[in-house]
Amino acid sequence: MGSYNFKVDLKGIIRLLSDNLYSSDKVFLRELLQNSVDAVDARKKAEPEFKDGRINVYYRKKADGAQIIFEDNGIGLNKEEIHTFLSVIGQSSKRDTEVRNSFIGQFGIGLLSCFLASNEIKVLTRAASEEKGYQWIGKSDGSYAITALRKEIPVGTQVHLELTGRKYEVFTEREIIDDLAEYGYMLLTPVYFKGEEQEKILNQNFIPWRQPFSVSDDILGFGEQLLGETFFDVVPLSGEGMKGYAFISARQSSANSAARHKIYLKNMFITEDGQNVVPKWAFFIRCVLNVEDLTPTASRESFIKDQKLLHVKSQIEKSIFDYFVTLSQYDVRKLKQLTSIHNLAIKSLVVENEQIFKLFFPFLTFPTSQGVMTGFQIVSASQKIPVNYTVDVDEFRRICPLLEGTNSLLVNGGYVYDASILQRLPRYYKNVRVKAFDENSYENLLEEPPGELRDKMAYFIECAMDALRPFQCKVSLKSFSPNPLQALYVQGEEDFLSEAMDAGSLSGFFEGFDLGKEEGTGSSLYLNSNNNFIKNLGQVRNQDFIKVIVQVIYIQALLGGHYTLDGKKMEVMNKSLQSLMEYAMLGGVGLEGDLPC
Repeated sequence: MGSYNFKVDLKGIIRLLSDNLYSSDKVFLRELLQNSVDAVDARKKAEPEFKDGRINVYYRKKADGAQIIFEDNGIGLNKEEIHTFLSVIGQSSKRDTEVRNSFIGQFGIGLLSCFLASNEIKVLTRAASEEKGYQWIGKSDGSYAITALRKEIPVGTQVHLELTGRKYEVFTEREIIDDLAEYGYMLLTPVYFKGEEQEKILNQNFIPWRQPFSVSDDILGFGEQLLGETFFDVVPLSGEGMKGYAFISARQSSANSAARHKIYLKNMFITEDGQNVVPKWAFFIRCVLNVEDLTPTASRESFIKDQKLLHVKSQIEKSIFDYFVTLSQYDVRKLKQLTSIHNLAIKSLVVENEQIFKLFFPFLTFPTSQGVMTGFQIVSASQKIPVNYTVDVDEFRRICPLLEGTNSLLVNGGYVYDASILQRLPRYYKNVRVKAFDENSYENLLEEPPGELRDKMAYFIECAMDALRPFQCKVSLKSFSPNPLQALYVQGEEDFLSEAMDAGSLSGFFEGFDLGKEEGTGSSLYLNSNNNFIKNLGQVRNQDFIKVIVQVIYIQALLGGHYTLDGKKMEVMNKSLQSLMEYAMLGGVGLEGDLPC
């Protein structure tokens, strides 16, 4: 059995890089920049007296395109290293020596990315330990050649690329400047650009944590320059292997909105996507962060999910929590402002963390039957009057009218997080009585009518019960506010189950279970004895007419309560309205007898 080596289709690999590994062709600029930075750092380690590392980037127009040259005065490569690191795909020039073990680039992969922009790569290099240099020319068909240079070149490396056709149109001088400025914003090694139109240093930037002292306004300006928006405040991020800031957005944020960050690895820009680094709940912050020890993915556009990444994320989380605690102790006004801007975001934190709950709950806002109130106002009210909350917005709308003129407060907990927060309230605030509004709570709002009226309405109520029995709905006469409200429909658990089973999706699941449902129980229709129209119904004695009237009232109460009408109820609505019109066309209905059928 023979032994064979794999044959590599270099053009196929280049297509693979373009289509699957890298998100953009411009990454070749970052890879060349990274190789130059690593080479300079390697020389500094090998030669402690070497201090003046630099990177030069040249852009020159030609008749049919343009030429880009990256030049550094780093450690360079000897002939053996050229064969090993330039001509073996995936081999890293930083693996085998102690001098080169702290860098993030891989010379082979990085150089290979240049084929995304050029069909040929020319490298001129001279190792710091040698007197002469070499030229390496690689082509996209997989061939390469190495020759010794006759003329002397300085220690370091030059990479020459030729841009033609579409690549020349895309990678204009302006585009190259912008891309290099973004990638190299925080690099310590200066990057000089010399083109046809501009000559400038690209990374002479103010980095606050490198200064002996920076005031808050300077740091906020730094964040606004990098992230392109204004901010409410800034949280310093510091910890093992990380430096940076979390900028708190000045506008309301959503968990679904894409947050832009600037995350760097060893001062090289890596990604705007902080999904793996920034805690998910902190969607109201934008980070500028430099990390030292995270492991980049193959494309170096993100980070490997490992314990080091989790550690950085936990340090960011702790820094933000510490900031909240500090505000609660020294600047309550700012804490209140922060909560008003990011009410929803803060609520998402409150349901998960006891400390954050206690810090922020007094400043959170909730819609109530008496307008928008803060958590502090709700707690204060609960010491004096009954306070309930609903878990559904429609239920809140149904109940609110009943509270007019009463000495009670209802909180709308139907929005995201609100009910969960209110449920936790007694756990963190002792002696606070805030309860969920349930069927039993109606008893506090619905009073018994006068006995004389109850007797007068007895026959109508009896007929109404028969009319709504097919809908598992009881009918009762009660007194409640407001007086113009004719009736109130309250859905019971049995009715909810019945609707779910009728929908079909749950019917198979409930089959065979004894649900304990009795005929005539379930939902309730409460007729308002304070309403003049309802009072007059006690005079009606025609059972068929009573059925029509109560079915119309039933449907109106459902619609007023924002309940959905299924097919059966829609049919009842149409028939009852039709019957009501037929009675009207017959000239009205006698109250005591001789009623049309």
